Formats: sequence, structure tokens, C-alpha cells
Amino acid sequence: MTPEVLRLAALFEEVLQALAEVPLAELVAGRALPEPSAALVEHLRAHRATLAGWLRSPGCAEALCVRLARWLWSRNQYVRLDRAALTAACAQAASELADGLREADAKDMSERLVRTGQELQARVAALVRAGGGKTDVVCSEYAVTLQRDALGLGDAPLTAPVLDVGCGRSAGFVRALRAEGVAATGLDREAPEDVALVGDWLTFPFGQDRWGTIVSHQAFSLHFVHQHLAQGPEAFAYARVYMAMLRSLKPGGRLVYVPGLPFVESMLPASTYRCTKVPLPEAMLTEAVYALERAAGFELAYAAHVERLV
Repeated sequence: MTPEVLRLAALFEEVLQALAEVPLAELVAGRALPEPSAALVEHLRAHRATLAGWLRSPGCAEALCVRLARWLWSRNQYVRLDRAALTAACAQAASELADGLREADAKDMSERLVRTGQELQARVAALVRAGGGKTDVVCSEYAVTLQRDALGLGDAPLTAPVLDVGCGRSAGFVRALRAEGVAATGLDREAPEDVALVGDWLTFPFGQDRWGTIVSHQAFSLHFVHQHLAQGPEAFAYARVYMAMLRSLKPGGRLVYVPGLPFVESMLPASTYRCTKVPLPEAMLTEAVYALERAAGFELAYAAHVERLV
């Protein structure tokens, strides 16, 4: 990217940061966006020839889609996004903005930016509503020691190869395992490509007899609980993937996750799988955990170790 494009990306990032404190529900409902900054308008006017070409390029639409998706997932970890539709919305907005660079007057360009932003906001809001993510449900990353404790792993070695499903943007657990000499890989829609695979756990090919250990800390099973309580078609998709993960274990391998999934664990054939429940450490049994259990109507505060029997 040219310096002009990098500067434009930084200015767009400032717009997203300015919206960080606005509830997602208000943005989806059409809350007015802030006025474009003078720096953004002036940068567009000063480098219109260079920026117009980039704004019309497929790379621009894809880059904007990736950044918007990441921002939306940071606001609601459960929202399902139609990436093709989001990319198309970004492409249309970028093209409209490129057309607006013909405006010589700063006021006219600012007004064009406002209209383009409002139109993109409306398109993205429709996608968010369709994806079931109208409110904030923040996703966090956790320290490696906390993940080990929550998963009930302690200091015990893990059978390789290890797959961390929902490893997060930093893939800290994967990096820690690799530092110990363990063959480990992460899987996440925002995974760092040096140690993990970028993908969606609902479509990822887990394989057969492939993994010694699969771990997932407040990721796959937390989403499974969410979909189970919503009683929508996504719950069946999660059930299918859950079984696919079990089939991908080597004989003697384990699927380890938290929170627990009692509604599916109780149906596993005892001749093929053995499920051990490891209670969460007492320090982790907060009121928020109890509130989640009350809302769900079943026990969740444990790590499940599901072993594929030899």
C-alpha cells in the first residue's frame, strides 16, 4: 500500500474507534454517525487521484470488509456475517466515495462522506440483524494459566497434535504450547496465520483420526449453548460440528472445553466416548457464572474432557 492509502486506513480506523462506546443496538437502529473529521476530508482532497483508484479496487473492498467484520465481532461475538454481502456493501461504499472525490469543495465532499457512511451503516445494520447480533456481547482473550485452570488441564502434558478451536487473535495458548515443544495449531476467524488457521469452525474440515487433543476455552461450547437456548437451526449445525470434532480425535484423544454441554454429553455412546466433568476452580465461580446457569436451566460451570476410547 502507498503512504496515502495507509494514512486513509488510519483515518478510517479513527472513525471506528470513535464508535467504540456507542451501543451496537443504537448503531443498528440508525444512530447518526459523527461528522467526518477535517483531517479525513483534507486527506481525500489532497490525494484524490491516488485514492480514487485504490477505492475502486477489489483489495479495498476486501480490506474494509475484514476490518468491519473484526470490529463487529469485537462488539458481538455471536453475530453471523454474510461475508460476500458485507464485501459487496463495502465495495459499493468505496466506489461511491471514489465518485465523491470529484467534488472540489470541502463542504460538498464532507456531505458526500456523510451520505456514503449512512448508506453503508444501513447495509451493515441489515446484515447484523440477519446474523442475530443486535446487541453487544463482548469477546475476551484470557491468560494462558487461566485457560489451563478453567479447562482443568493443570500442568499435565497434552497429547499432540493439539488444535485450539477459537484461539483468538493472539493465539496465546497455541504459542505457549509451541514454546514447550508441543505441536499445536489454532483455529479462529481472526487467527494469526503464523501459528493458526483462519477459518470458521462450522465449516472447518476437522478430518478423521487427526488430533491428539482439541481444546476450546469459552469459544465453541459457549456459542453452542447460545444457539441451543435460541432453539434455532444453528443449534443443529453446532451439534454436527461437535460430533465431527469427536470423530477427528485419534483413539485415546480428548476434546476439552468449557463451559460444559450436558444436553449433548448425556447422549454420547458410552462404548465410544467417556466424558469427565472437571469443576471450575472456586475463584472462577462468580455471580455471572451462576446467573448464566440460572438463565440456561442446567449446569455449565465445569470443563468437559471427552475421551475417544480405544
